[in-house]
Amino acid sequence: MLQVDVASLKRNIGETSCYELQAALPPLEIRGEKVSFWEPVKVSLVVCNTGEGLLARGQITGELQLACDRCLELFHYAFSLPFEETYRPVPGGGEVPSGSGEKDAESVTFSGDILDITPEVLNSIILSLPMKALCKEDCPGLCPRCGSNLKDGQCGCESENIDPRLNVLKDFFSRSKK
Repeated sequence: MLQVDVASLKRNIGETSCYELQAALPPLEIRGEKVSFWEPVKVSLVVCNTGEGLLARGQITGELQLACDRCLELFHYAFSLPFEETYRPVPGGGEVPSGSGEKDAESVTFSGDILDITPEVLNSIILSLPMKALCKEDCPGLCPRCGSNLKDGQCGCESENIDPRLNVLKDFFSRSKK
């Protein structure tokens, strides 16, 4: 888990602390697929007490194991993305169950002296993923007829691609000459 002890920060308005965090996070489920991390996720973080809450800014880095949407092979997807979140203590010192901070439009509430940034880090990673995961921009994918991986070379399939709806017109000119 990515957790920060903010006991001294909460007491001193204007105080800033730097943290270097690292954690092996569990696999994510994205579009029905499990996506694993190749290495622990690293977070460099600066947390500042603004008087109204704790402003956490930093950088998230790591590598995921994704399946290419064209050839279906697994590949390493490296990411480095900014992190910025405002955490506000629960008004009145009430208790919030661990890991279930309520999120309003601008901040996440927390209670106690330990700030768990794991849910927001995971959300940032998920939101940064590409719509289409490609091992290479020019990945040729799989043959639509035999399913061979075209990265390994051309398959033995006929290369003439005719739209099946237009297949009846294929011999039109040869029949009209008869």
